[in-house]
Amino acid sequence: MIDLKSLTRLPQIKSAVLCDAAGGLRDASGNIDGEAVAAVTGYLTGALADTGDRLGLGTLHSISYSGRDRASLVLLKGDVVLTTVVEPAAALSTVEKTVNAGGE
Repeated sequence: MIDLKSLTRLPQIKSAVLCDAAGGLRDASGNIDGEAVAAVTGYLTGALADTGDRLGLGTLHSISYSGRDRASLVLLKGDVVLTTVVEPAAALSTVEKTVNAGGE
């Protein structure tokens, strides 16, 4: 299981949510509405996984998107989906490398 408390100790990660693929909340850390994020994340990952399958992209591994000030990284890890809010947005690549390397 991913430890959200230690993950949000990274200064660039402002909040994090763990959910299942259906959008059921498992855990949340930081100033965030975990239930709302889990529900939207469940829908989003399902829709994008289906789209990726139809396009022949293979299994969905991650989603990242950013605005001017903040970014979000969504990683599928086994039966859980991790969603993080990253600030500043320019730190997204660093956070993704750290989390993928097991730095959570």
